[in-house]
Amino acid sequence: MTANLLAMPFLPAHAASLRLRPGAVLALAGLPPLGELARAYQAAGPAWTVLEGETVIACGGVVRFWPGVGECWCWAGAGVDAVGLAFARLARRIVDGLALEHGFHRLQLHASLDDMRANRFATHLGFTLEGRCPGFGADRSTHNLYGRFRTWKG
Repeated sequence: MTANLLAMPFLPAHAASLRLRPGAVLALAGLPPLGELARAYQAAGPAWTVLEGETVIACGGVVRFWPGVGECWCWAGAGVDAVGLAFARLARRIVDGLALEHGFHRLQLHASLDDMRANRFATHLGFTLEGRCPGFGADRSTHNLYGRFRTWKG
């Protein structure tokens, strides 16, 4: 069966309808409420929502630090598991497009050291492991730092 995925511009209301994976819930623990984060992330840079049919399965984007540099974020819902490969391919195209369309020369992301799925996803998106960040998580957990520097075609 072919996944019917659609990427559209992110709206904070999309986050409210997202059924987060348990790992995402843990990663967000200790941070401001999801609605508040959603509004802040929407204001901070380009972002998207992925739908399967009419169901929100993921939201993500880039928080722009300064011109050309940003931090990627992704909130994956439980619905991603059913369409994992299609979602991963779409996410790679979205990240590539965000970089080209918005003038990024460097993107980075952090993934919890213990979250093997997030670390595999980072490498699938074309990021390279750059180091570890002890105490980075809201719970003071260690995270891996991944980066992409001028690796886009265009």
